[in-house]
Amino acid sequence: MSQSPAEPRPKIETWTKEDVHQWLMAEVKVNRSCADLFVEEDVSGEVLFAHQKKDILDLGVKHGPAVKITSYLEKMKTGSQHESEFPAGVKNWTKEQVAEWLLQHGKVDGRKAERFKEEDVSGDCLVCFGKQDFLDLELKKGPAVKILKELDQLKNKPEPTPCRVLPISTAQNESLQKNLPPEKPPKQKKTPKEVEALTPQGKTKETAENPSVVIKTTLDKLGRNKLKSFKFHLRNYNKEGYNSVPQSKLEDKDTVDIATLLTAHYGCEDALQVTRDILKKINQRDLGSQLESTIGVKEIRASSTESEEETDESETPPRTNRKKRKKKKKKILSLFHKCQSTFTVLL
Repeated sequence: MSQSPAEPRPKIETWTKEDVHQWLMAEVKVNRSCADLFVEEDVSGEVLFAHQKKDILDLGVKHGPAVKITSYLEKMKTGSQHESEFPAGVKNWTKEQVAEWLLQHGKVDGRKAERFKEEDVSGDCLVCFGKQDFLDLELKKGPAVKILKELDQLKNKPEPTPCRVLPISTAQNESLQKNLPPEKPPKQKKTPKEVEALTPQGKTKETAENPSVVIKTTLDKLGRNKLKSFKFHLRNYNKEGYNSVPQSKLEDKDTVDIATLLTAHYGCEDALQVTRDILKKINQRDLGSQLESTIGVKEIRASSTESEEETDESETPPRTNRKKRKKKKKKILSLFHKCQSTFTVLL
C-alpha cells in the first residue's frame, strides 16, 4: 500500500489484509498487537470498509483504540484526511495521564477513571471520543457533556502542562478508596466458650430465629439423588421420642418446603438435630459438620447411627440429658415409695 505523496491513495476496497495492517501501524499508529488482530481475522480493505466501532470491538480491540480506528476510518470513507485540532501535548498523553485528567477536570470517580485506563484510552484516543463513546464506557450523560466541554477548551489553550501522574499508592488508591465500599473485616472463628455465651441455648441469634433458613441452605447443597435419599430417611426416622414425617407430606417437595416442614413438625431445635442425623445416614458427614459449624452448637451432636460411639455425659445433647435426669428421678421416686411402703408395714 506504500506510495509516494504525489500518488493517489488506492481505494480501500482494494486493500489486502497486509495493507490494512500497514495502515493501522503507520497512519493510525496503534500498537502491533492491535493491528495483528485484523490480520488474524482476515480483515481486508473491503471488509474494513463495512466495519463500525462495534465490529472492531468484537475483534478484541480495546475501547480506546477502537474509537480512534473508527474515527480515522470514517474520515477516510469521506475522502478527507484525519487532522486533530488538539495540541500535540494532549495527543501524547499516556493512559495514566488521561485517567488523572479525568479525575481532576472531568470530575469522574476513581472507578470510572480506572475503567478508561483499562480500555487503553490514551490522549490520541481521547481526542477522538464523542458523547456516545463516553456513554459506552458507562459514564452518565452529565459527566460526558462536561468532559466534552473540557476537551473543547483544550483546543484554544496553549500547550497544556502534562497531567501529573501520581504513584499508584497515592493517586489511584486515594481516588479508588473514596468510592469503594469499606472492606468488611474477616470473620473470626469463635471459640467454644464464645459460642456457648451467644444465647442460652448456645446458638447465634440468626440461627435461633431462622432455623429453616439454615436447613434450606444445607439441603440446597445436596444433589437430586441425595435429596431423594434424605426424604426417604426422613419419613422413616424412628429415633426414640420422635415421630417420622408422613410420606404424603414429602411428595413433590423442594428444599424450601422440606425446611419449613421440618421446623413445623419437630420444632426449631429438634429440626436441626434431625437434619444433622439424616445427613450422616446418607454419608453427608461434611454437610452435617458444616451445619454444626453454622449453628455453633456443640450440644446438637447426637448419635445418629448405631455405629457411632456413645459420648460421655458432658457431651450428651440437652434432650438426652433431660431424659437421663427424668429416668434418674423416676428411680429415686420409686425407691422412695418402696421405702415408704416398707416403713408403713413395719409400723
